[in-house]
Amino acid sequence: MNDDLLAQLSNLAFVVAIAVYVLALLGFAADLAGSAQRRSDARLAARERTAVGATGAGDKAGSVAVLDREPVPAPGASGSGGMSAGAFAMIMASAAATLHLAGVVLRGLATARVPWSNMYEFAMTGTAVVMAVFLLVTVRRRDMRVLGTFIVGPLLIIMLIAQRMWYLPAAHLPPSLQNSHWLVIHVLVAILASALFALGAVVSVMQLVQARRERRGRAGAPASTKAGRLGAAIMDRLPTSTDLEAFAFRLHAIGFVLWTFTLIFGSIWASTAWGRYWGWDPKEVWTFVIWVVYAAYLHARATVGFRGDRAAWFALVGFASVVFNFTIVNTVINGLHSYSGLT
Repeated sequence: MNDDLLAQLSNLAFVVAIAVYVLALLGFAADLAGSAQRRSDARLAARERTAVGATGAGDKAGSVAVLDREPVPAPGASGSGGMSAGAFAMIMASAAATLHLAGVVLRGLATARVPWSNMYEFAMTGTAVVMAVFLLVTVRRRDMRVLGTFIVGPLLIIMLIAQRMWYLPAAHLPPSLQNSHWLVIHVLVAILASALFALGAVVSVMQLVQARRERRGRAGAPASTKAGRLGAAIMDRLPTSTDLEAFAFRLHAIGFVLWTFTLIFGSIWASTAWGRYWGWDPKEVWTFVIWVVYAAYLHARATVGFRGDRAAWFALVGFASVVFNFTIVNTVINGLHSYSGLT
């Protein structure tokens, strides 16, 4: 099988994966909205029964207790006996991830190298790793499947941008990158770290939304519209803001360790390719900036008691630095790493 055919098959697998991810996104959204609507309707019905005096004081207490437990269905559960939207979403997400990874492997075979030498390949591989990590996480934390809508949505946007704007034909590496195993190690670790930072950012956003909802609940300010009640019911399916914050912290801590090795391995590779460990290239500078931001976040949260919204916003500043490094530094600022951009 020749390289051109492998490259075409890789592109086909990537495009089909995008289509299947769309089905997964629809499934995740339907599961989220359906369970949220059922919970919202159940609460509204309980309030109406209470208002008309349909139950006594003892029954009212029992209804509240049942209401706190019953409306959250188990992930993938189906009341009708058929396949639920959640189960459909997980099947589609797994199938799409398999196609996605196949596209990465075929791209590597077509170029006879690891497929991450430009933005298209980095986006292809990075999004595949993000999805693989998410699926692995949901094996142990089934409650995190509710984040599927918020993971697959941004992932689809990046994949579409990569396909439409960043695509480059399969080609060999520039001379400075050939025959260097340190490049493979350096970029692989960077991709893993970026995937964990991306997941951590999504969880941090959900933490901010959940924390705001919890504050409104403590202040006794119920949602005044049906859309507001539906949104509150959707957030009911998520863990508490404290649990989300703890999960985000673990993701960021592991990502930070990997990013530290990204710096170390990148310096070793720079010595091999260019004869120096550090040269203040824009990409090197921003890699260090990202390391400093996440180090400050982890240090503040561990020693100063940085908690809640402040920690989440700090983590999002770190991810904004990652996005800036991946986009603006790669495409606008000239440097020794310009090969990773669009040219």
